[in-house]
Amino acid sequence: MPREAFKCSYDPKTKLYNKRVKDPSGKYKKLYDRDKGALKQKCEDFRDAVKGYSAAQSKITVAEYARRWYDLNTGELSAARKSDYGIAINRHICPVIGSMRICDVQPDDAKEVLSHMGEMSYSAQVKTVTTLKRIFKSAENNKMIPKSPCLELKAGGYESGEKIPLSEQQAKTLVEAVGGTQAHLFVMLGLYTGMRREEILGLCWDCVHLGDTPYVSVRRALTFDRCRPKISNKLKTKAARRDIPIPPQLAGLLETTERKSEFVVCNTLNQPHSFTSFRNMWDLVERRRAEGDGEKSAGGQGMETADKKPNRRGPHIPRTIDFEVSPHVLRYTWISKLILSGMNIKKVQVLAGHHDLRMTLGLYTKLMENKPEDLIGDIKKAFS
Repeated sequence: MPREAFKCSYDPKTKLYNKRVKDPSGKYKKLYDRDKGALKQKCEDFRDAVKGYSAAQSKITVAEYARRWYDLNTGELSAARKSDYGIAINRHICPVIGSMRICDVQPDDAKEVLSHMGEMSYSAQVKTVTTLKRIFKSAENNKMIPKSPCLELKAGGYESGEKIPLSEQQAKTLVEAVGGTQAHLFVMLGLYTGMRREEILGLCWDCVHLGDTPYVSVRRALTFDRCRPKISNKLKTKAARRDIPIPPQLAGLLETTERKSEFVVCNTLNQPHSFTSFRNMWDLVERRRAEGDGEKSAGGQGMETADKKPNRRGPHIPRTIDFEVSPHVLRYTWISKLILSGMNIKKVQVLAGHHDLRMTLGLYTKLMENKPEDLIGDIKKAFS
């Protein structure tokens, strides 16, 4: 069978032959030459190069492409978000499908990744699903695969427990338990400003205003990059940049605190906290937690056992905290107090630094007028 004649176009103005050819990304580009035979050779060379590129692309494994994707797409992200993607790739995706060619991955292979996370929380699985979808969508956009195998992938896992704000007595117990320790100022800032952990650790004295109307300005965040502190003016969202009035309990403490560092909460060397030094500081809280048979207690349980059992984390430290507590619980408690005080929900949103009012409503409006004493009137009316 005779070979098909080479077809191309000719532009009399430029006196050039031209031919549209498809590049590796699927887009068309034009090749030009004054000689029709030379243009034909150019086109053949280009198609050979595309075939070679496609053959090389087909050999790329999931692990190779995932790491390339990570390098190209996480440069401008926060340290926390970069960590989420890195953990998903290195701990969950690559150990299961990392050695597979990316063009061979099927929907069941993606599900296999989640099956190895069966004992993990819904939140952890969501992060892995998001990472998988973004990696394979990128591969699809770059014409490495015809269609992402993760389109129908959904996270499972158990739901995290309901957050419970500290009661007045629990907050008092916590403050008394950590009084005189490094953790005291951190706890007070959490309970009386509702700042996020990274905002408290990034707070400098130039943002503490103790005049007639005392307040703190949230302008910096301290995150951890491979355990080392990283200070940034880039906050979680634009709404996170805010001024928070502070009550006398905190204002008085800040007035009497010796300013050994530019950072309000610093480590023992008067430097910004590293991940390790922060964990050591928060351990001052954990050492005072009641434990029963090696398990963390919840509510009011476990105190009797704790009184009879020495504190392995510090034999001479009394374990007076018999409830769950974390840096985020401090923030949750503060926001809950604002809502239960009857403050306008829009004001709560601004003070909390939520970029979307729906976030404030979704997380915290269940606290508004949902207590038994608030609902008993409606119940009596319904059954009158």
